Amino acid sequence: MEQSDAFKVLASADRQYMFHELVERNGTSTVDSLSKRVAVRRHRTTPENVTDAEVDRTRVRLIHIHLPQLLERGIVDVDWTDGTVTFAEDAEVELLLEAAAELDQWPPKPRVRQPPSARS
Repeated sequence: MEQSDAFKVLASADRQYMFHELVERNGTSTVDSLSKRVAVRRHRTTPENVTDAEVDRTRVRLIHIHLPQLLERGIVDVDWTDGTVTFAEDAEVELLLEAAAELDQWPPKPRVRQPPSARS
């Protein structure tokens, strides 16, 4: 993978969140877990406050957009029977980590949505 391809992979916040979650979990997670964790980060909320609809929309994006792109580039393997997502054995994770280090904010920080009463 070229460095420019690594930046294309990381161009999406959802893919950054997925990649970070996989790194944090030693390269293995599930579609369901990734969907919830990415939804929490994307919607700037907490695991307790993320809605089922937000998680479902995130799952659809992961399954139909982001996971296929990562599969095509040989970064992850997905077992669709049990929903397991793992880094591929020959994935260039180090190159992605190097590219991520050049981003303004890595690892992506979760941003919690403020309650309406706290906003000015």
